[in-house]
Amino acid sequence: MSKVNSNLTYFGLMKYVKPYRLVFAIAIIGAAIDAAMKGLFAGLLSPILREGFSNDNSLWVKYIPLIIIGIFLLRSIGNFLAAYGFTWVGRKIINDLRQQVFHQYLRMPQKFYDEHSAGGLISRMTFDIEQMANGVSKNFVIIIREALSIVFFLGVMFYFSWQLAMVAFIVFPLVAFIIRMINKRFRRIGHGIQDSIADITQTVEEVVKGHKIVKIFKGQDAESKQFAANIKNNRQLQVKIVASQEVLSSVVLMLVAVALSIIMYMAARSGIDAFDFMAFLSAMLALMPTVKNLTSVMSTIQTTMAAADSVMHVLAQKPEADLGTVTLKAEQVQVEFVDVDFSYSDESHALKQINLTVEAGQSVAFVGASGGGKSTLVNLVPRFYDVSAGQILINGENIQKFTLESLRDHVSMVSQEVVLFNDTVRNNIAYGAQAECSDEAIIQAAEQANAMEFINQLDHGLDTELGDNGTRLSGGQRQRIAIARAILKDAPLLILDEATSALDTESEKHIQDALEHLMQNRTTLVIAHRLSTIENVDKVVVLNQGQVVQVGTHQELMAVPGIYAQLQQSQMLSMDGSHHGDE
Repeated sequence: MSKVNSNLTYFGLMKYVKPYRLVFAIAIIGAAIDAAMKGLFAGLLSPILREGFSNDNSLWVKYIPLIIIGIFLLRSIGNFLAAYGFTWVGRKIINDLRQQVFHQYLRMPQKFYDEHSAGGLISRMTFDIEQMANGVSKNFVIIIREALSIVFFLGVMFYFSWQLAMVAFIVFPLVAFIIRMINKRFRRIGHGIQDSIADITQTVEEVVKGHKIVKIFKGQDAESKQFAANIKNNRQLQVKIVASQEVLSSVVLMLVAVALSIIMYMAARSGIDAFDFMAFLSAMLALMPTVKNLTSVMSTIQTTMAAADSVMHVLAQKPEADLGTVTLKAEQVQVEFVDVDFSYSDESHALKQINLTVEAGQSVAFVGASGGGKSTLVNLVPRFYDVSAGQILINGENIQKFTLESLRDHVSMVSQEVVLFNDTVRNNIAYGAQAECSDEAIIQAAEQANAMEFINQLDHGLDTELGDNGTRLSGGQRQRIAIARAILKDAPLLILDEATSALDTESEKHIQDALEHLMQNRTTLVIAHRLSTIENVDKVVVLNQGQVVQVGTHQELMAVPGIYAQLQQSQMLSMDGSHHGDE
């Protein structure tokens, strides 16, 4: 994954604060109050000790408890405002980022999903953004409060002895230099942690989804080794970042200790008032853990920035190109491919010089060996990919002229990879724009898809929850739900990508009848390996290595030697062999 410039990432984070700047300002005021009270308490030690203990000033003795209580009360109020305010702003920012990333996922082109693993994309949404939450909530509190505390403590030290304070002040450029150098390591390790979490998520997702294959093919050992390697890598990176953090803290403390020893020596020789030196020393000693806290949080900040890099990388991606200005409105659709070429990235051409016309209401089947370009060609119509050369016309107009929304409104699709949502049967059929359809329309679509019979046998009928991707249903039942969804949409262009591949013979017969009825007066593009299901289509297009090699009806292509006749003969022999095997 390409990395975003760190400065852009930082300012990219800061711009999200703008809508909540009032609360953010209140939080900063709270942090300033907290820091100021810490500095004030250190500064007041000199008069408290002098007047309250040495001079036995009754007025000071009387008000010392009230002063201490007042200081710590104000500290508590400031600390609450800072902690609550930064956390509130931080979580708001994280919610905004999650919304933006999710919205970005919805708008990304197919190529984006081809290039990124599902586990990595999920990790961006969950782990990486949660890491950013620490950076813009907890760490904001620490950074602002401790930075202001350093300012106030240094103010106290300069007030009582600027000569001694200069010794301490010299240390800070050295500390800043060391932090700058080690921050590069923190950022590099942070990126490694993001990637390791993505790998862990991907491995778990694959095992959970493919648990049957893992068990049948005895992949448990291999998956366990892979997972162990992933978590080992994550553990090593986490230990490295802690080790680097502790080295940084130790070096900083040693620098402060050297400065403190020099100050003690100079103070003993300078003749500074003992009470003033106690106030100076308390500010100096309070400065040490403050500096340590600030340096310790730098590793977390760099982890946050590394997470922000990956999230900003997603947000920086260009969404699907939608330059169309014309709203497609058509009751029937004619599709024409004119000199169409297509390639995935810089690879060889997946499609070459495709010239083909599908008349309105015509059903066309695309057949050929795997990798021949059938699915690729059909995926160009709803613009999941854009052509590399040539053009695709709908009703004589280039599809690039149409808005993506209106173009896809005219397309229904049933894929071999059935997607069902963790929702009810009703909501899976009446999905998206069809959510407001009546129960009568939903039931009619389910009946046409031969699905109503098994739906009625479910515990709650249409209101039955299907579980993750419809795991409670058989393959054929899941496919019929998907077909019912396409029927309900009632679009003029229908894409059937191996739509009957998951059905048993009996279900396939019922579904073929329903699909043939549905395909009437609709432009239908069918992709099928089982050639017995496409004998009645109007036209068969045979693709081989990305080129159209045969076009005609089933009868015409069977009458001449060629790839189609060979495929038919091969499948018939396979079916005969299976029948003999059954005997």
